Amino acid sequence: MKHEQKKYYIALNMVSGVGLVLAKKLLERFSCVKGVFEASTASLIGVPGISARIASDIRNILASDEFNKEIRDINNEGIQVLCPEDVLYPALLNEIYDPPPVLYLKGDLSLLDKTTISVVGCRRASFNGLQLSGRISSDLSRRGICVVSGFARGIDTAAHKGALKGPGSTVAVLGSGLKCVYPPENKGLFDEISRHGIVMSEFPLNTAPHRGNFPRRNRIISGMSLGVVVVEAAQRSGSLITANLALSQNRDVFAMPGAANSVNAKGTNKLIKEGAKLVENVDDIIEELNVSAYIQEKGGRQAQEPAACRANLNTQAKQLLQFLSSEPMHIDLLIKTSCLSAACVYKNLLDLQLRGMIREVEGKRFIKKEG
Repeated sequence: MKHEQKKYYIALNMVSGVGLVLAKKLLERFSCVKGVFEASTASLIGVPGISARIASDIRNILASDEFNKEIRDINNEGIQVLCPEDVLYPALLNEIYDPPPVLYLKGDLSLLDKTTISVVGCRRASFNGLQLSGRISSDLSRRGICVVSGFARGIDTAAHKGALKGPGSTVAVLGSGLKCVYPPENKGLFDEISRHGIVMSEFPLNTAPHRGNFPRRNRIISGMSLGVVVVEAAQRSGSLITANLALSQNRDVFAMPGAANSVNAKGTNKLIKEGAKLVENVDDIIEELNVSAYIQEKGGRQAQEPAACRANLNTQAKQLLQFLSSEPMHIDLLIKTSCLSAACVYKNLLDLQLRGMIREVEGKRFIKKEG
């Protein structure tokens, strides 16, 4: 996306009172984001929900000190900004009903190409819960899977720390701006993830961690992942919101069981009763992704005869294989051509790669191997 176009997305994202619903209405009315800022005050007020105050703020934001400071900080802090039209924008996230129009990111953006699984749980975690979160995240990362979590105290923090031990690394999705690290005791972890993973937020850089930000953050955590693992959750835990969002986004939900008398197991046990997949170790997750027989601890493949590999393929994987050849094909074109969801394509491409039948040759482009 052109830098100028991105500038308009950043500005619209900064206008107070313009949330996801109003932003969508504005973009639909004026066809493109630049058109929103070229519209007259009267035209803006003609959009349902846009008051005279909001219209005035839209007209004035580009010339404001606040906006100019935001642009300076983005450049000075080495922060990347992605919008839905960008090639690097996570394909799974772009698939949800309400993808964020702006993502602020700091870190290794190549991780956005990896298969992602979310690991979440309660803030007031038990010692056992912290150990489980760290262990399963470390195991996922060692298998080359990127672990996404919400950077909160407790289970989330343990997940990030565990995931940093493997090549899959981690993405931390904040409920505040990237220049307002919360919780403050995680500043060291923030810096480490910035170097070896990705820290991400949809909020302008200096946004404080307001309570209402966290449910919005949760839809990103689930939306950019193939599935969500809930390690510990009380009966009214915010992690259950993430699980419900995952279901609405057609993502897999996994839960780790706990003792019946444990407060932190009430939510996870309830999820399992309602149909979430029970998880005791990383293999339970990998098996659900149909790749358990092909992944080794260091991310290698077990050798199999091509005919045996093809015999075990599901219908979707076979369909994708038919579209691939020796000419590199971008994943976005593969999704469009196959008419499969992005989540389904990602899952089956991982399976085919681990079977040794295809390989990625450059950013999100795949070819079929000979033989």
